[in-house]
Amino acid sequence: MDQSKTTSKKFIALLSILLCLLVVSGCSEDDSTSNSSDTAAKTESVKKATKADKSKYSIAKKENVALLAKKKKLQQQADTLASQREQIQSDEKKAQEQQEQQQKEQSQTNTSSQSTQQNQSQSNTDMNTSDSGKIVGNVNSHIYHVPGQSGYRMNSKNAVYFDTEQDAINAGYRRALR
Repeated sequence: MDQSKTTSKKFIALLSILLCLLVVSGCSEDDSTSNSSDTAAKTESVKKATKADKSKYSIAKKENVALLAKKKKLQQQADTLASQREQIQSDEKKAQEQQEQQQKEQSQTNTSSQSTQQNQSQSNTDMNTSDSGKIVGNVNSHIYHVPGQSGYRMNSKNAVYFDTEQDAINAGYRRALR
């Protein structure tokens, strides 16, 4: 009996080992199957994510190119406006300088004109025509005066000079009564 007990114990042990091996190999097959399906799913998800990322990258790249072009265009506009501003400031400065120059010239002209007017007003005042010894006629009244007569002194802008009384009469002037 001892022998049949040992044989049956050996048989049970062997069977237990086989069963364990089967269970372990079955589990590892399930694990490997599930691992390969997990790996396939992960690969598939990575591919989808990569496609999505490529799509997002492409869109972002296009947006970047558009933004860079817009930035360049705005920079050109800013440069153009800065150039125009400088031109306007330069033109305003030139106009101001010209205006100052014109005012200076006008001031000089006015000063010259004032001195001319003063000279003229001094020369247009009554003058003593007795120094000239000529006959003086008044343009407005067409009356002439001989030296020594009242009215002989008159405003020079109204005076017309004659050498003789006959010249004055021939010009349409008449002699003053006094």
